[in-house]
Amino acid sequence: MSKEQRAAVDALLRSAAIDASRTPEELRAAFAAMMAGSPSPVGVTLTPSALGGRPALEIEPEDGAIGATILYFHGGSWVFGSPATAQHITAALVRRTGARAVSLDYRLAPEHPFPAAIDDGVAAYREHHGRARRA
Repeated sequence: MSKEQRAAVDALLRSAAIDASRTPEELRAAFAAMMAGSPSPVGVTLTPSALGGRPALEIEPEDGAIGATILYFHGGSWVFGSPATAQHITAALVRRTGARAVSLDYRLAPEHPFPAAIDDGVAAYREHHGRARRA
């Protein structure tokens, strides 16, 4: 994502009034639609996967990773967002570091109250750490 694209997303999010009458599903759909307008990230490969019992998106540099893995948790105040809506930010991180990333699709509130998202993150970390130790 370019600086100009980041600035445009930042301005859009800051200008959007929070409509408390909208359901979480409506907020999620509106955010996903807004983020879907960007072209696919370049210089990386995107592969659906799973980690810690949750869906995830693996993002790797096209020219190969350095052997490190970033466990990435998208933003969204624990209520909205997903690996798909954060793929440009995650891809930029992957391109700059040379590491692969796994972006976890953790459970969202209010359907899954605290500590569900934390539990998902811990489970993903433990599974990845266990794989790395066996390798």
